[in-house]
Amino acid sequence: MKLQQVNKKQLNQLITGTIGFAIELCHGSIPPKHVLNRSLYQAQNVEAEMWALPYMMLSQGYVVGFCGFKYEPKCGDVEIGYNVSPKQRGRGLAKSAVSQLCSLAFGTGLVENVVALISPVNVASLNVVKANNFIFRGTVVDGDNEELERWVLNKAAYA
Repeated sequence: MKLQQVNKKQLNQLITGTIGFAIELCHGSIPPKHVLNRSLYQAQNVEAEMWALPYMMLSQGYVVGFCGFKYEPKCGDVEIGYNVSPKQRGRGLAKSAVSQLCSLAFGTGLVENVVALISPVNVASLNVVKANNFIFRGTVVDGDNEELERWVLNKAAYA
C-alpha cells in the first residue's frame, strides 16, 4: 500500500462528485464532505499543501481509503485522520497509512508528536494507533462536544 497526495483539482473533483481519476475508487473510500471542505479551505488559506491536501491510499490499483493531516503542526504537534473503505478493512491498510503519515511528519523536522483523536467505541481505529505504538494520553472534548481519546506518538519513540 502506498500513499499519493491529491492535488487541488482532484480535491475539487472529490467535493463535487465529478471524479476524473484514472484510478478506481473503492466504495466508501472517500472521506466525508466536511473533511474534504476543510482540506480545500486550508489549501486556499496559506497552509502548505503537504499538511492541507489529503493522501489517497492505493492498493492493487484501487483507492482503498484516504488519510492526511488535519492542520499544520502547532507547537510540534500534528493531528492525523484516516478512513478505509468498509470492504477493505482488516487488511492492515490503515496501519500502513498511519505509519507512512508519521514518517512524513517526523521527516519535516517540524513535528515532535503525531496525535490521533479517536472515539472510544471505534475499536478498529484504536487498534491502528496501538499497532503503531501510539500512547494513550487521556480524553478531550472536541468542538462537537464529543469525548475522544487522545493518542500520541512521540518522534523519539518512532522506529
